[in-house]
Amino acid sequence: MKELLKELEKEIISRDITEDNISEVISSIPPLVQRRIIMGYASVAMVDRENQKISIDALREAVKRFMSDDRYRIISIFHSDAVVGRVIPKWTEPNTGKVHKTEVDDIGWKVVVELRNDIELADKVWEEILKGNLRSFSVAGTSKEKHDDSTSGVSYTEIDELDLLEVTICSVPVNPMSMFQVLWEGKEKVSI
Repeated sequence: MKELLKELEKEIISRDITEDNISEVISSIPPLVQRRIIMGYASVAMVDRENQKISIDALREAVKRFMSDDRYRIISIFHSDAVVGRVIPKWTEPNTGKVHKTEVDDIGWKVVVELRNDIELADKVWEEILKGNLRSFSVAGTSKEKHDDSTSGVSYTEIDELDLLEVTICSVPVNPMSMFQVLWEGKEKVSI
């Protein structure tokens, strides 16, 4: 799959293909439309339930390191060692050609996630996502530098530098704004 995606991206760039044409190409390749994709904020720059806030600058640097090696961009369930997916740098919607990117913006760290479709646990997680029982992300990491801060009389710990270890799918996030939505269900049938 990885090689297929790289070849497709190279073709799109070399031919200067429009978004409409990208959509036509992607929609014609079953492995590209039979994926399960979710997207949302894994971390938002706000004080969380553990009374911590990760700064945008800290997120930017940590995300660069996290995304630099695809072997470590894992998605687990409930901070377990069960890998049910991966964070992907970007995903192109087959119907429209719209590109969704994993990035840190002014709000926080937005992630695009592909869930596995080859193991039973990932299938069960997907069912719970579609039912609406699982709609949140949480991150695991180690803080390297932090300081005490306060806003409007509320004290908290601001994390200035960290290493991100994983993103997990959960039912109740530590950061209440770390929610996701389903972008693609992977059910679309394509005739070739």
